[in-house]
Amino acid sequence: MSGHDAAAWEIPAAGLHTQRLFRVHYSGPEGEGSFKVTLRLATPERYQLQAVDPVGRSLWSLDVTHNRGLFLNHRNRSACVFEGSFDLSGVALGPFPLLTLPSLLVGRVPSQPSEPPRQHGSQVSFHDAAGRVWTAVLNGEGVVQSWTLAEGGAPSIWWVRSEDWAILSDRERNVQMRWKEVLREPLDGEPAALEAPSGYGTGPCRQPDLTATDPPS
Repeated sequence: MSGHDAAAWEIPAAGLHTQRLFRVHYSGPEGEGSFKVTLRLATPERYQLQAVDPVGRSLWSLDVTHNRGLFLNHRNRSACVFEGSFDLSGVALGPFPLLTLPSLLVGRVPSQPSEPPRQHGSQVSFHDAAGRVWTAVLNGEGVVQSWTLAEGGAPSIWWVRSEDWAILSDRERNVQMRWKEVLREPLDGEPAALEAPSGYGTGPCRQPDLTATDPPS
């Protein structure tokens, strides 16, 4: 995907109104596992994520509209509503703001600058609203090849594009994720809003039992 029509932290217009399927591999303190994620991306403010295990059983769903999200844990039959950051205990996609998760998945920088960014050749760097430093490397077409997130002067999260795969390493959580887009098709209109199914319990989103995947095998 060309990035000429968008900044490193923005999704190019051609990437909107799409439905994508990703194959995801997870490695962390709990072990290793794999699952599939479908991203239905209408706009940066309106999207859905749905995860299933390798045999198609639903794991979790996320429905986001304007910085507000509904999270459904299908394994635990639970639901919660939250705003701002997506930082549920055990969710492998990491502590990023809700509205930047599509950027993360499609290979852009999952944050926005709080001040004008600095450009040095193929490298762009900026501070976000939390004072963290993001540094990205772009190719000649504006495609992000890698980025790092530094907190307290030291890198804490790395992301790199390796052929068809994206690789995310989180030093603080000792987690590595790899994902690959395996299918993309047009999305007609906005996805229908998700609702908690009958019988699902509700509660705070940070309860320890809200995990993103079945225990890795």
